[in-house]
Amino acid sequence: MAKSYQIFVGCPFAPSVRRSYDRLKVELEAETPLHILLADTAALSSTDYLLEHITNIIRESAACIFDVTGGNPNVSLEVGIAHALPADFLLTLYTRKPRAKRDGRGRLTSEGEVRPIISDLQGRNRIEYKAYKGLKEQVMSRYLGRLPYSKRWSEFKKHHSTFVKPALDLFAEIRSSGRTLRPRVVAMLDGTGIQADDLLGALSKAKLLTVKRGRNGGIYYPG
Repeated sequence: MAKSYQIFVGCPFAPSVRRSYDRLKVELEAETPLHILLADTAALSSTDYLLEHITNIIRESAACIFDVTGGNPNVSLEVGIAHALPADFLLTLYTRKPRAKRDGRGRLTSEGEVRPIISDLQGRNRIEYKAYKGLKEQVMSRYLGRLPYSKRWSEFKKHHSTFVKPALDLFAEIRSSGRTLRPRVVAMLDGTGIQADDLLGALSKAKLLTVKRGRNGGIYYPG
């Protein structure tokens, strides 16, 4: 079953591309409850364990973003897995031409090579971008913002504006530890005037998290 909050991102390690997704992860997780998983494409190989691992992550994600700039073979493999499952995914493509610069010997070199999209993916719906701002805006407006979980978050913000910051702090805790506990929430809210039950109740009602009781109790992403 897909995790409604989890987004898988596969991209090449070319600095001109990868830095945009490192930044996208940081900013989206600071602004939303989404959990962004960046694939370590440099380590991906044909071993059974890694293939099983990447397949499970893609299967469990509510959405996938694949940057197909340069026809990276590992990203192409991830796209193939997503297509075969099938899983919902969006393609992105960096279209800015590489910038020429001089190396230590004064020779002109290019900052990364941007090759055309691989032929098998030509017909897929995709986002083309030349700068980070365009990437983020299009990814949110045309894809991630349309996810049911993102829509619930947007509604939550409209009706509970004072809860937004502590809610984001709470989700950061859940991302790092897998869950959080009510005493931690109480401590986080100290001095804010917000009651833990009010915050947790509103988030639970919006189906943005789950509060579990008993031995394995705690506050989790929704199951």
